[in-house]
Amino acid sequence: MCSKAGRTRSIVASVAFVTAFLSGCSGADDESDGDQQPDPQARLDAAAEILDRTSGVRFNVEGDDLPDSGTVVVSAEGVAAPPASFEGEVRITTGGLAATVNVISLDGALWAQLPFTTEFAPVDAEALGFGDPGALIDPEQGVSRLLKSGSQVTSADKVRVDGDVLDQIDAILPASLVGSVLTIDDPDAEVHARWLLDPMSGQLRRAVLTGPFYPSGEQTYTVELLDYDERVEISAPSG
Repeated sequence: MCSKAGRTRSIVASVAFVTAFLSGCSGADDESDGDQQPDPQARLDAAAEILDRTSGVRFNVEGDDLPDSGTVVVSAEGVAAPPASFEGEVRITTGGLAATVNVISLDGALWAQLPFTTEFAPVDAEALGFGDPGALIDPEQGVSRLLKSGSQVTSADKVRVDGDVLDQIDAILPASLVGSVLTIDDPDAEVHARWLLDPMSGQLRRAVLTGPFYPSGEQTYTVELLDYDERVEISAPSG
């Protein structure tokens, strides 16, 4: 028959065991929670690798707070394929007039079908007032390079886009690097980047870039990426 002291020691030991067990479980949960919150720059690096590996992706670009004068890129859309090819259209305003320019970019060469023409002709992107759209997918100077080149990289609140909940990461980019993708007025300035990632696939779904693209203050370009791994074949225009 157990003594009163023995029963007391048994109860104390049981309490100590349960406390230690629960503490261990709590520590494991904390560690698990930590695993679910990876370094935001590591997530951007992974998104850049996914973009570099894709066979093709659809880009939509939309500008906000744009100036009313000069040559201004209003929007663009098309498909891109690595390492540096794009086919689509760029909508611009120049001298108060709107125009849509069909473009093909292939490994640094650019052709455009200008308004009121029926054929593509070789052009210089800077002469048209916008950057080479083929650079969007170029690992050396495009969006994937921007993903890896930011400072002050921090995770932010989740956001809902077209019914999907995406993870948001904010960063500061050198305007000189952004100028490889979009025309920039002040290459010595900074551009605020808001990256939106798919939490399941890790894909970059949207980039919101705000900075001095034109002389009149700050403007914003939203770059949307759709249909990763799309089969894309881009070739130089015939003739």
